[in-house]
Amino acid sequence: MRSTLTSSSRRSPKHRLEKPVTKRPLLLSIIAVGACTVVAGLAATNAGDPGAPAFGAIRAAETEAAPAPEPTPVATKVVAGNGASAGPVTGGTTVTVHGADLSSVSTVKFGGKPGTVVAVTDDAVTIKTPPAAGLETGTVPVKLFDVNGDPVVAKAPATPVSKPAKPAESGKPTPSAGPMPTPKAAPAPTPARVTEEPAAPASPAPTAEPSAAPATAGLSAKPLTLTFRYLPDPHVTAQIDYVLAHWNDYNRDEFGAIPGNDCVNFTSQSLLARGWKMDDEWSFNRDTFQSTTAWTSSTALAAYLAEHPERATALSDDERSKVKVGDVVQFDWDNSGDRDHTGIVTKVETTDAGTVIRFAGHTADTDYASVDDAIAGGGSVSYWSIR
Repeated sequence: MRSTLTSSSRRSPKHRLEKPVTKRPLLLSIIAVGACTVVAGLAATNAGDPGAPAFGAIRAAETEAAPAPEPTPVATKVVAGNGASAGPVTGGTTVTVHGADLSSVSTVKFGGKPGTVVAVTDDAVTIKTPPAAGLETGTVPVKLFDVNGDPVVAKAPATPVSKPAKPAESGKPTPSAGPMPTPKAAPAPTPARVTEEPAAPASPAPTAEPSAAPATAGLSAKPLTLTFRYLPDPHVTAQIDYVLAHWNDYNRDEFGAIPGNDCVNFTSQSLLARGWKMDDEWSFNRDTFQSTTAWTSSTALAAYLAEHPERATALSDDERSKVKVGDVVQFDWDNSGDRDHTGIVTKVETTDAGTVIRFAGHTADTDYASVDDAIAGGGSVSYWSIR
């Protein structure tokens, strides 16, 4: 076919000056051969120089040299011993926060009140819950903090999803899994002659797309709010129900009434309704209506509670944040050291100005009287945290 075309060209008359034919296919072939020579030279170089560093080894070394990121502690859920994230308002429920890299956790707060951290491992933190603020029921946020006081992130567990690698396009070489040799200089291709025709634009070198690595099992980026639900404590509920039923309706049939001085008698009744058992120092005989001094006297009750830390803990007015519903409040009107009046805490409110405590009692019959109003004319106040 080539010889026929050449013969036909020679017989045709030339009416104009023709441009010399440029052998572009030959030039492209030379460049292609040169490129192949470079590849061949790379293979030959690696075979002839085993000590030369491989590209794969260099990349591996760079990866190893990069510092490993610091692990970030992450919490995923709060679980009590019964499998639920809930417990009584009086606190003391042992719960476990699960997650990863939790060994730096030092503080756990339930609605702003710190719990007692019992044990810490890399994947779990065990805590005893504090009493709910004011013994109020409901759901509160649970927040973890590390030794620096920084919050620990809470995220939901994620299902691992593998993303397949993008297949190589047709006609493109598949990169070898083995190490690549060090290139040697290849012979330079024969330079092309300059012609009047513009050279074809060079095709841009294909950009290597990174293969997608499969996602590992871990945590989603969506933040998670850890919570704990405070449930009513049956003992405190029974106590406060009794108080609100009898603060102005004395239960005289069972306990009688002491005219002008029934506040401690009423407080003792509420503790009995809470579940306390009588003993030799604190008791009331319903048949004879006789009682011990600690059952009816504010000062004697204070002495009895001081001797029985298993039943109560003394709190000063500076410790109002620890006072809860069902606790006992006592007043010293003349700051003599004796206790002059006793009541039962029925409500604790946290405001911008501080903690407001309200109480119920007999003699000056009240259900939600303010402690601050009671001592506005003088005197002091203290509390007993009931167990």
